[in-house]
Amino acid sequence: MCATSISTSVEIGLRFVGIWPGLSYGNFSWFAYMTSLVVALYFQYVYIFEHFDIDNISNLIDAFSITLAYSLGFLKLISLWSNRRTFYDILLAMDRDWSDASTVGRDRSLLCIMRDNASLSRRCSNMLISINATAAMCYAITGLVRQSGDFKEDLNVSSRELPIKMEFPFKVDASPLFELLVVGQCLHEVSIAALVATMNSLIVTLVLHVSGQIDILRQELSMIHYDASRPRESIVGGIRLLIVRHQRIITLSDNIDVLYSNIALMQFMSNTVVICCIGLTIIGSLAKVGLSMVLMKTVIFYIAVTLEAFIFCFAGEYLSAKSKSIGDAAYESLWYKMTPAECRVLLFVILRSQKRLTITAGNVVDLSLEGFTSVRILSYDYAPYRHDKQTGLRENVC
Repeated sequence: MCATSISTSVEIGLRFVGIWPGLSYGNFSWFAYMTSLVVALYFQYVYIFEHFDIDNISNLIDAFSITLAYSLGFLKLISLWSNRRTFYDILLAMDRDWSDASTVGRDRSLLCIMRDNASLSRRCSNMLISINATAAMCYAITGLVRQSGDFKEDLNVSSRELPIKMEFPFKVDASPLFELLVVGQCLHEVSIAALVATMNSLIVTLVLHVSGQIDILRQELSMIHYDASRPRESIVGGIRLLIVRHQRIITLSDNIDVLYSNIALMQFMSNTVVICCIGLTIIGSLAKVGLSMVLMKTVIFYIAVTLEAFIFCFAGEYLSAKSKSIGDAAYESLWYKMTPAECRVLLFVILRSQKRLTITAGNVVDLSLEGFTSVRILSYDYAPYRHDKQTGLRENVC
């Protein structure tokens, strides 16, 4: 299979969890990694229940926020695995598009359009994966730095805590077990962050591929005109081929919606909770030592969560805007130089393009920049407030 639009980093991530088609070890990789996630989540939730103390709300919310992020990544992988048949169909459609563009005798500019979009998607994928992996590393490192500072102050080995809060049934303070667990947690945290970024990169890649197909359709629409030297059947047949291409674009867009609809819904539902947790963490740490380290951790975490939601919304907005341009391209073609019978065939393209292509969040709401703004506003409305004793006003900490 030759899915040229998909970058090597995304393919490696999908092969790592066994979702890429044609892998002989796919099921084993999937169950092995998901088992490790289940084990990590179990110890994280045990820690939350064992340390459920309102007096230490900052530590509780810090543990809950990272646990929620782990849970979201786990559910995203479950959703992607359950829709892997749709993902395979998308890869086959992309492979067919590349084969058609590489056909000898076709306009080479069509292949250039696809290559430009593929190059852009690869750059975006590498950037997103790098950002998430760096954010995960910074989150773990800041936790270790804070713990090392506390350890130097009281020189008590039992006070050491893991960067990711987990409650094990055995003592983890002694060396070298503590160091091994720290390294394992860091690697596991980076892996889940990179896999989440891989899924985000995949939707960007798919949307950019559809965008390239729409640009090709628009270019072919602009080249349709009446030519007396050509038989009428040839012109009508060319228009019908464009209708077939348009239908393939619609089918590919619908498959992307099926693949990412539930993932987007989970993303939006968790974003509000995570932002509220970040606000509570900041409030609980205002009067404590080490506020700068807490702020660094929360800012990095907030940027990563916000970036994920923005990627989904921007992808939906970009796809909708591109789909609207198909009708404009059909109207701006040289239809007035064609016969009425040939013009009526173009009406099918114009009518169908009026229903814009989009990606939904659980078939409830369309992903758009307006929806992203609404989620941000809703999150800030539910975020905690700080009371100013001098003015008597409430100030949102976020």
